[in-house]
Amino acid sequence: MSNTTRKKVLLMGKSGSGKTSMRSVIFSNYSARDTRRLGATIDVEQSAVRFLGGLVLNLWDCGGQSAFVDNYLSSQRDTIFSNVAVLIYVFDITSTDWEADLTYFEDILLALRTNSEDAGVWVLVNKMDLVDKEDPKRKKYGERRDDLLAVDERVRKEVEEEGKGSGRGVLRCFPTSIWDESLYKAWSSIIHTLIPNISLITSHLTYLRNLNQAAEAVLFEAETFLVIAKSGSPLDCDLSDLDEVEIRNGVRGLDQQRFEKISEIVKGFRKICQRNHEQYQGFEAKFDGCTVVLEPLTRNTYILIISADPRVEAGALLFNIHQAQTHMAEFGGKTVIERKCGLCRSNTELKYDAKGDDDPSVPAWDDAKF
Repeated sequence: MSNTTRKKVLLMGKSGSGKTSMRSVIFSNYSARDTRRLGATIDVEQSAVRFLGGLVLNLWDCGGQSAFVDNYLSSQRDTIFSNVAVLIYVFDITSTDWEADLTYFEDILLALRTNSEDAGVWVLVNKMDLVDKEDPKRKKYGERRDDLLAVDERVRKEVEEEGKGSGRGVLRCFPTSIWDESLYKAWSSIIHTLIPNISLITSHLTYLRNLNQAAEAVLFEAETFLVIAKSGSPLDCDLSDLDEVEIRNGVRGLDQQRFEKISEIVKGFRKICQRNHEQYQGFEAKFDGCTVVLEPLTRNTYILIISADPRVEAGALLFNIHQAQTHMAEFGGKTVIERKCGLCRSNTELKYDAKGDDDPSVPAWDDAKF
C-alpha cells in the first residue's frame, strides 16, 4: 500500500500576473532576474513536486489568456476544478482593469466551490515592489484585499443558497513580490497546510529544540528551501502566541522574515556551488551569543537549529541531529499515524494525539514488528 498522498494544486491568474515566474523561482531555482526570459503559459502545464510525509504536489499551472480561462470555465470545468486541494490565484497589483479581474476571479471561485468545496484558496497580490514606493502604507493592497474577501463572501452565499456545497474552504491573502522574501513566506504558508502529520512534526521539532537547549528548530524542504514547520509556536503565529522557550530566548525580537531570508541565501549559495561543480552539504557557525547549524535531516529536508546558549558546541547539535535522522525519516514517510511513537508516549508534553492509540498495551509504532 502506497504511503504517497497526492494533492492537486491549481495555479491561476490573468496573463502577465507573474504566476509562472513565481513557480520558476520557487521550484526551478530561478532568480528574479532569470524570469524575464520566460514566456506565457500555454493552456495547462503540469508538474509534480515531492515533499515530506509522502506528499506529492500535482501543480497545474493554468495559462491566463482569456481564451484559456473561458475554456476552463466551460468544456474543461470538471477536469480543472475537481479534486482540488488548493487554488493559488495571482493578481497583478498594477492592473488597470481590476473590475474585469474580479469578475474572472469570481467565476473561477464559483467553479471551485461547486466542485471542490473544501479547497483552500490563497490569493497572492503580486508585483508589490512596483507600488510600494508610491504607496508605502499599502492602502491599495488593503482595498484589493477587501474586494477579494467580499467576492469570497458573495460566492459562499450563492453556493450555499443553491445547495451546491458548503464553501468550507478558507480564503487567505498575501502581498508578494519575486524580488523579496514575501514570495517564500506565502508559499511556505501554503505548503505547511498540506503536509500530512504536521502536528507530529512540530512536536518532534519542539522536543529536539528543548533537548539542545536551543531557541528554534526549523524544518526546510530540501529542493525549494521552503519552511515546512518549526518548533514551539505555530508557523506565522502572532508574537503574542510564542511559547515560553521562544520568549526566554528573545525570539520576539528577531526578524520576522528570517526564515525566508535564509531560504534566499541558501538557494543563492547553492547555485554558486553548482556553477563550481561543488555539492552543498550544510552550514555551521559559532558566534558570541549563539551557535547555528543547518544540516540534512531526511532525504527531503534540512533542519536549522539555533542555540542561544554560547556554551553549546556545533558538534553537540550535529550529534543530536544525526541521532534523530532515522526516526524522523520513518514517520516522515507515513501519511497516517495510528499509534504514537515511543518518544511521544514517554513525553506527555509533546502535543500530539494519534487516533486509535488509546490502548497502552499496543506497542508504539516504532517498537512494533510488522
